[in-house]
Amino acid sequence: MKTFALVGASGTGKSYQAMFLAQRKKIQCIIDDGLLIANNKVIAGTSAKREKTKIASVKHAIFFHEKYAFEMKTKLEEYNPETLLVLGTSEKMVTQIRERLDL
Repeated sequence: MKTFALVGASGTGKSYQAMFLAQRKKIQCIIDDGLLIANNKVIAGTSAKREKTKIASVKHAIFFHEKYAFEMKTKLEEYNPETLLVLGTSEKMVTQIRERLDL
C-alpha cells in the first residue's frame, strides 16, 4: 500500500483539504482522527474528537490502544486500498500512526 501524509497544525483545514487531495491524486482511503474514510464515507473507526480530554483524543487518533489499532488494521486488510492518506498534526504523529497500524 502506498502511503501519503498530510501534516499541519490543528484547525488548519487538513480534513477539508484531504478530500480534494484524495480525489485529485486518486487516493482511495484517508485516516483522520481515528477514522478510515473512503469515498467521503466513514468505513471504520470512531472519531477521536469524541474523547473527553485532549490526551485521550491524541491517544485515540494515533491508535495507542490496541482495540482501536486492531479494528483499523482489520478493516484496512479487508478493504485493501492501494493508496492511503494519513493526516496528522506532526510528522511524529503520522509516523506513530503508521507504526501502530503496520503500514
